[in-house]
Amino acid sequence: MNSANFWDKNWNNIVVLCLLCLVASCNNTEPYKRPSFEKPKFIIELAETRLLVSELERDLVQPWEITWGGDGHLWFTEKKGNVLRMDPNSGAVKKVLSIPEVFSEGYTPGLLGMVLHPEFMNNPYVYLHYTYTDSTLTNEFDRRGNPNYVKSRLVRYAYFNENDTLMESESIFHEIPGSRGHNGSRLTISDDNKLLFSIGDVANSRNAQTEESLPGKVLRINLDGSVPDDNPIPDSYFYSMGHRNPQGLVAANGKIYSSEHGPDNDDEINIIKAGGNYGWPFVEGYCDKENELTFCDTVAVTEPIYNWTPTIAPAGLDYYNNDAIPEWKNNLMLTTLKGRSLWLLELDESGERIINERIYLQKQFGRFRDLCVAPNGDVYIVTSNSDWHIGRYGWMYENVPENGNDRVLKISVIHESEVENFKDLKVLTEDNKPIEMFVQAKSGNDANGMFVYNNNCVSCHMKQGQGIPDFAPPLIGTKTVADKTKLIETVLFGMSGEIEVKGKKYNEIMPGFAVGLSNNELKDLLNFIRLTANDYTDSISVKEIEVIRNSRTL
Repeated sequence: MNSANFWDKNWNNIVVLCLLCLVASCNNTEPYKRPSFEKPKFIIELAETRLLVSELERDLVQPWEITWGGDGHLWFTEKKGNVLRMDPNSGAVKKVLSIPEVFSEGYTPGLLGMVLHPEFMNNPYVYLHYTYTDSTLTNEFDRRGNPNYVKSRLVRYAYFNENDTLMESESIFHEIPGSRGHNGSRLTISDDNKLLFSIGDVANSRNAQTEESLPGKVLRINLDGSVPDDNPIPDSYFYSMGHRNPQGLVAANGKIYSSEHGPDNDDEINIIKAGGNYGWPFVEGYCDKENELTFCDTVAVTEPIYNWTPTIAPAGLDYYNNDAIPEWKNNLMLTTLKGRSLWLLELDESGERIINERIYLQKQFGRFRDLCVAPNGDVYIVTSNSDWHIGRYGWMYENVPENGNDRVLKISVIHESEVENFKDLKVLTEDNKPIEMFVQAKSGNDANGMFVYNNNCVSCHMKQGQGIPDFAPPLIGTKTVADKTKLIETVLFGMSGEIEVKGKKYNEIMPGFAVGLSNNELKDLLNFIRLTANDYTDSISVKEIEVIRNSRTL
């Protein structure tokens, strides 16, 4: 048959058939089917979009990382050494790896950073960073001269789909100096397919300002573990330095963003630049104090694009640019621990300035550790209520879930066909202001000793100086407080490792305040401890503090 005749004779029938199909498809739109294992908790109402907050999994133990895999699954870690994989459609969770040698006692050792190869279906590699102990090491010591057996390593595993497990470990770095705290860490992959690896200063601030030591740095690595040719220093993984304890890292907009814990002040959001020096321990936040300006006059310090005082304990970081939630496009997404909330940080067009902040889910689920964004715009969060912090600082927290910790949460758009299903849920909006935190003492010569103590020391040593059993020693009637020189050194430069106070042993980390407090503030603080909390009569002078400060380089 001639094709032209066919179309002439049947054109009207074809048009009618198409119209009938169109009407049928409109009338038979299938309602959105949300996975049945999701447990709806809240609604978040934005300007034009309504979001559902649901719970996917609970009873995790100290999760650290969550990421979306190229296999369409959620991957997350538990600090004690487990890697888990979740099917987001069925909710099925499988442990695909357990690393027996992981050391997770203390603040932040354990199985930490994780990232999957960007072409995972063709190169099914998973990169992991974790701490371990090696008691055969005899040449490593902490700042108090005690042996330090904690190390960490960066490894690459292969995923075998037929076994649904990770195997064939390859070491990229081993015997990285470690600690019971400040190990970081996060892993991400940049737009040019380089592995970026942030490490804390492992509780020794000296590490942050030397290119010879890996801690306190961001490292840049080829995906096969070799050194990139275009790194700042030839044949070196070094990329940036001067970091205290970065716990968020994301590549977006052709840039690398990092979130970093300050001491008792100046939490930061940084843009990581090749060869950049971010100042720690000589600079906290911006170069705006007298002693910081001296350092900044001699070293080109890269300042943060945002900071917080009081601190909120910023953790996981991601970038949202999906059409699913238009109100959140071009925002950094930040989970906070002390802040117990999700922060949205809107970027300007250049991606180099934060121009607006919004806070959600404050005090609804406790501490938030990490998050990730799926390709369809859904957001996944892991909580961190089973870690050490709440047990030590319980007075800081309220409304923390008592049962079922820790959790995987999901934030997703509510489809029009399911609105009626969630009509009875509590509706949340943006929080007006962050949780009130202790404020770092103001700079200047008029600082009051009690004020400085309450804002720097009370969380560990308590209001009456009685300390916390098995954690922070008392300040009443101790040899250190009696010895003026020892007290000044300890408060200036901090300490770590095992000590014995009044017959009891302690093995935690105390930060130094040489950068954060002026000599006058330190004088008032130390005399408050010695003369008010104790009954010593010989006061400490600014001159005594100045001599000890100048005698030792941080």
